[in-house]
Amino acid sequence: MKNKKLVLERLNLLKIESGQSDKDFKNTLASITGKTPRTVRRWYSLENNIHDADIDSIAKYFGKHSHWLRYGDRRRATGTVDQIMSSDYFGVVILKDNLVEDVNFKLLEMMALPDTDNQPNILHHLLQQQSEQTLQLYKSNHEQAINDGTHVTQMSMLLGDDKQHLIEVTTLNLNNNRVLKILFDKGLVSPASAHQLPPKITSLKGKTERGLTILFVDDEIASCKLFNTILSIHNCQLTTYTDSLLALNDFRQNYHSYDLLITDIIMPEMTGDELAAECRKIKPQLPVILFSGYASHLNKTSAEEFGVSYYLQKPVNSAELLSILASLRPTPVLS
Repeated sequence: MKNKKLVLERLNLLKIESGQSDKDFKNTLASITGKTPRTVRRWYSLENNIHDADIDSIAKYFGKHSHWLRYGDRRRATGTVDQIMSSDYFGVVILKDNLVEDVNFKLLEMMALPDTDNQPNILHHLLQQQSEQTLQLYKSNHEQAINDGTHVTQMSMLLGDDKQHLIEVTTLNLNNNRVLKILFDKGLVSPASAHQLPPKITSLKGKTERGLTILFVDDEIASCKLFNTILSIHNCQLTTYTDSLLALNDFRQNYHSYDLLITDIIMPEMTGDELAAECRKIKPQLPVILFSGYASHLNKTSAEEFGVSYYLQKPVNSAELLSILASLRPTPVLS
């Protein structure tokens, strides 16, 4: 199996929590799984694979989720993509050049494909279940990205639980028609809204005579990299900071060059709403987009209290963000 060393690290943590000696703990594992102590010792020497059924038995015995043993404490993932890839609630698959590059374990469960080493089979299994209409939309999404640089749409797709899910597909044209595609499961499609799919397709190319200059602030460097990649394709110019105080210092010196502030709320040193307030003192009409991974920190009421018009929850809906940016595009200068 993949990540065998990680599983052993988690087993060692369980041993410490249990207070057992090394020998007693391995005997306990043998008793739980029905294996011989020799087999367990071979796990630790990396000679033998640890089977999924054994992991499930161990996790159940110690009161842990099996994902914790397989993948570690995924809730501490630092980046936006990492959070999605490791989430217990969302399935996602990332494709590059039409090959599966990475797949979230939640999607693997839903696809009922335990053989994670056979990744091409995951894509084949996913697409062969779809209707012709969905497949055509999937293909057109790819073609539009080639033309526009990036493309975001949503579609209804049948997953391994035999239910229709709302899938957001973000397609990026990397270069020379090489494509990165992210399929993100956003949950079940309700019967009432199923007839409305697919929603509008969003692209900024051709809509902006001059790209937005954006000050983007998030203490997660992976988030800065992700949004810089996505939005730069839309002719936006991003200056990113992981330190809100440094971002404020830059804004004080170059406020005239920024069209928009996008900032996370929960950050050390200075929170996003405090940063927005300071920037607004310098440039009162500055548009601000706040986002947060904590629902309790951000809603319509709290956003109004912060004095901002736009607020988004993590993981950010790309189509919603692009729609906001399109509405904020600078007015062209007439010669």
